[in-house]
Amino acid sequence: MVETLFDHEGISLEHDRSNGIFTVLLNRGENRCNPNWIQDVSKAIGVVEAADHPKALVITGCGKFFSNGLDVDWMSQHPKETPSMIEDLWKVLGRILVMDCRTVAAINGHAFGAGLFLCLACDYRVMRTKRGFVNFPEVNLGMRLAKGFSELAKAKCTVSTLREGVLSAKRYGSGDAISAGLIDVECPVEGLRRTAEKLAMAGMADKLKLVNFNPETFSQIKIELYTDAYRALTMGTASSPSHSRL
Repeated sequence: MVETLFDHEGISLEHDRSNGIFTVLLNRGENRCNPNWIQDVSKAIGVVEAADHPKALVITGCGKFFSNGLDVDWMSQHPKETPSMIEDLWKVLGRILVMDCRTVAAINGHAFGAGLFLCLACDYRVMRTKRGFVNFPEVNLGMRLAKGFSELAKAKCTVSTLREGVLSAKRYGSGDAISAGLIDVECPVEGLRRTAEKLAMAGMADKLKLVNFNPETFSQIKIELYTDAYRALTMGTASSPSHSRL
């Protein structure tokens, strides 16, 4: 049985009681990150955080876009509020990064900039074939990464992928994204949700035959693995100098 636990202006959360899978569905056009979008995604994530185990999380979009990144139109109209908006987004990414269950991004379309960072915050990434790109657009836009994004990229990408992807703004289709280690699985769009759910379920304690799974220590292990990214996302500021350390 699938029930909808949250639904507001295209951001929804579904829970499949038969398998424990929670699915955050991003269906707000290009899914650009602005305060309202971040607030609704945060609320959906909060429901998953509070849920009992067994559970796993899938995040996916609809149509052409997974997420087209930061809402630059909103940013140009609200320059004073932009740093706090970015920091609010970082905090959501930090929560996903260390969630106490397996998380999977099902990339249905373009994932640019902050959209790609949302994918990188997840444990695994599944991407549709034939259409859609993942991309670090900052150098093309004349923007810096800022500490939260840069530390997350360093935590999840190889040195060669950082050099190629970040410094050249390369657009990766699913095949190139697998080769670069940006995604784990590619599949036709028709099987995207099913493939992501299967991968998410495979991380549940009973499927892994774990003897004494503890959600709290599972989250702590993630913090230990991704310490710099976690600290930057949860404690960093958008105005921190490029050379700063937390």
